[in-house]
Amino acid sequence: MNTENLKNILSKGLEQSAYPCCAAAVGKGDEVLFRFSAGHRALFPEKLPLTEDTLFDMASLSKLMGTTMACLRMMEEGKISCGDKISKYFSSCFGKEDITVFELMTHTSGISAHMPLYLDKDMEDAVSAILSRPLAYPTGTKTVYSCMGYILLGKILEKIEGKPLDEIVKERVFVPLGMENSFYNPPADKVCAATEKDIFTGEMVCGVVHDENARFLGGISGNAGMFCTLGDTVRFAQMLSNRGAGYLSEQTFSLAVTDYTPAFDESRGLGFQLYGGKPFPGGSNMSLGSYGHTGFTGTSLFVDNKTGVYAILLTNRVHPTRENGLLYPIRREFYNAVFSEQIL
Repeated sequence: MNTENLKNILSKGLEQSAYPCCAAAVGKGDEVLFRFSAGHRALFPEKLPLTEDTLFDMASLSKLMGTTMACLRMMEEGKISCGDKISKYFSSCFGKEDITVFELMTHTSGISAHMPLYLDKDMEDAVSAILSRPLAYPTGTKTVYSCMGYILLGKILEKIEGKPLDEIVKERVFVPLGMENSFYNPPADKVCAATEKDIFTGEMVCGVVHDENARFLGGISGNAGMFCTLGDTVRFAQMLSNRGAGYLSEQTFSLAVTDYTPAFDESRGLGFQLYGGKPFPGGSNMSLGSYGHTGFTGTSLFVDNKTGVYAILLTNRVHPTRENGLLYPIRREFYNAVFSEQIL
């Protein structure tokens, strides 16, 4: 592996201000082949260096690492099924009773991609607020990535277990995988990478979830809220690289990374974003069926379906503003460089 080339790509991102800091790793199975970290976890109100124990706001990687994994484990326990209709869990569905857990996980439910719940000062119930809105498209006719659908999925898991999602994820993901430095609402003494200036308070967000809806919901939400170190993300990636061995059954993992939307604009499994030969944030050098996810704050994780090689890139590209889109070409270059090599 040309590790110098990978370092140069990531260093170029720092020089171009694509992100204030980055932490990256490449590996296969339990072996780590490359690890790199550099930059500043915060630029404002003061410059602070990136450290090994820095927690990154994982943003929508929370959907995969938290909500999806907890749901898959609960499926294996017989507590939930892909075919379950949401009417099994919510008393008022506003005509959307037949939407299934499968459609929430594959982003084919028809539920809107985004709603600013945090602006609805009179909202008493996030579920009703989401379900009372008209569908964006007929259920099952296309794929539209929906944070709202995953907020509903998180609420379903909470209904089943009778406890908050962060406790469910800790029990079913963090503890089994040895992810001791992963949190929702991280403790105040933890070191975190800063994200964006809050438009309401003017203060830089650090250690509090960046996603406004997740923040409005108390930092514990099906769509976002998880904070992880690079080390814990490596532990999670190693499980994926081993196709869930020791964590999920082979059958469950295979079903999770199956492409259920080959005819649509995006390839989606159960919570996984898949490479189906279409435009893809992980570049174009991965084998078909490769799997992973991205996060809005600048986080990403992908695993090659053929070789099992994984690559992680964690950044805080939204610090100090989300208007910075310079990460995207760097991210594609990084993943293309990783997956252009045949790592046996």
